[in-house]
Amino acid sequence: MNKRHILIIFGILAVFAILIFLLWPRPSNRFSWQPNYKAENKQPYGAFIIAELLKNYFPDKGFEILRDSVNGNLPEDSLLHANYIFIGEALYMDSVDMEALLAFVENGNTAFISSLTIPKDLMDYLYYDECHYEEWSDYNIFQDTMVQLNLYDPKLHTKNNFYYKYVYRNKPRVYDWSHFNNDYFCEGDLEPLGDLNDTLIHFARINYGDGVFYLHTVPITFTNYHLLDSNSLEYAHRVFSYLPEGKIYWDEYSKTFEALGRYRNDPWSRSLSKESPLQYILSQPPLTWAWYLLIAIGLLFLLFRTKRRQRIIPVLEPNANTSLEFVSTIGRLYFMQNSHKKLALQKMKLFLNFVRERYHLRGQELDEEFIQKLIAKSEVPRELIDKIWLMHRNITNSSMMTENTLIDFHQLMDQFYKTCK
Repeated sequence: MNKRHILIIFGILAVFAILIFLLWPRPSNRFSWQPNYKAENKQPYGAFIIAELLKNYFPDKGFEILRDSVNGNLPEDSLLHANYIFIGEALYMDSVDMEALLAFVENGNTAFISSLTIPKDLMDYLYYDECHYEEWSDYNIFQDTMVQLNLYDPKLHTKNNFYYKYVYRNKPRVYDWSHFNNDYFCEGDLEPLGDLNDTLIHFARINYGDGVFYLHTVPITFTNYHLLDSNSLEYAHRVFSYLPEGKIYWDEYSKTFEALGRYRNDPWSRSLSKESPLQYILSQPPLTWAWYLLIAIGLLFLLFRTKRRQRIIPVLEPNANTSLEFVSTIGRLYFMQNSHKKLALQKMKLFLNFVRERYHLRGQELDEEFIQKLIAKSEVPRELIDKIWLMHRNITNSSMMTENTLIDFHQLMDQFYKTCK
């Protein structure tokens, strides 16, 4: 493993450490102050309390949490007078789910949607530009630490407004409060039901087929933190009094981030497919973090990959010993020409060369001193060395040599090679 690989591994571990640091629950007061709106979440901005209250709102009608696609889970029966409820930052639905919700309301049921942004795809069905003035362009935003809400219906209106503030770690913070554009309201189906700071509208009703959509722009009012206050609990009771008696379907599946919801409503981004894979990935928190992690790893890889790299060192083949190949070639040549004597003398040269390289003995002739040193170092019997010397002398002195003599000479040398130490 080289240095570059080690740096890449440390980079990936660093990214994991940063993600764990960002996602790990903070120890401050043992609470997570991030908006969640989940029915089972008991943190300040979870929706556990309102979900428990709605379970008992119509005790005999039932309460069901939708944890899968809306399509196929909402009833089509127009006699049930059921209620669909969504409370969250933003509503994410593909075309099939949206058609299922529209059919559900059109058949005489009710949909209550409390979110910071509303899908333009949905409002294209509900809002018809009746005022001939404004095209639907999502909710507006009003920034402040505190707002006051109230309802228009004389039976639900209170003399004193309901006050709400955004708190993060027990400290008030500036918050983006969503509200309707007042120019949306004129003679038509869109009817204002409640105001924010006396002049802005935060709650409205719009008829669709035989049913009704209730659109609410301040979902934070239904979180655990606020519902612990009796006044906020009273406000929630008055808002949900608009629901007809019937079974409640709580949508947990279609929740996503406000940023994604507003991005989908941005005219500049609508050239993308409404149901592109990336939009679905960004709508699911686990997939979103996996996507960001993949991008981070890719950037780290490119960062280390673009650094100067050492030129690849070519593999050098070891020097080939061609002497044996040369000898073999010469030997075949002599043998084919019946030059047995030349071949035998060549083998003797190789024998002496072997002795010089292995035992560091130098000498052109096998004299007595040379033979004694060779016997001591090779531990070969003297009889074998004497036979080699005698046969070599006879071959040197003879004018011709037979093939059998060459074979005998070769066998003596081969025996030497096999027995020498």
